[in-house]
Amino acid sequence: MEEGKSRGPDVRVPPPLLFALPLALGLVVQRFVPIDIVSGDGPAKIIDLVGAAEIVIGVSLAAWAVLTFRRLHTPIIPVRPARKLSVVGPYTMTRNPMYLSFALVYLGVTFVTNAFWPLLFLPEALVFTYLFAIKREERYLAREFGDAYTEYCARVRRWI
Repeated sequence: MEEGKSRGPDVRVPPPLLFALPLALGLVVQRFVPIDIVSGDGPAKIIDLVGAAEIVIGVSLAAWAVLTFRRLHTPIIPVRPARKLSVVGPYTMTRNPMYLSFALVYLGVTFVTNAFWPLLFLPEALVFTYLFAIKREERYLAREFGDAYTEYCARVRRWI
């Protein structure tokens, strides 16, 4: 693909905000209307460990995706045009490893804080990410990379 040929996928909202805002809203509501996911020390310790593991996995997956983009010399920020179609590294398992990593970190924070309200807002974060980022990116990648992208989509799932 020729550099400068396209303006990119035209994602207008930074994708991390699509997760950060519902998480923050959920934590604010939790502060004023506290509802725990689980009660008791035993279950709370278990979801705390699960949450910490999700955060570590999410951050590791995001780092792997970023390193993959850097190795391919293609922009990470979805407002810039892609120079190459990413089909290696974490992109062999999911078409959206960064968004998956955001969801894992979100869920991990929710579990570590044992907070019900952010959990309630996670589906909204996923829907907003699909509508305002993924759909735009998929249309763009289909235009830019044609059959190569179509074949990639047939091999690799959107999330997991």
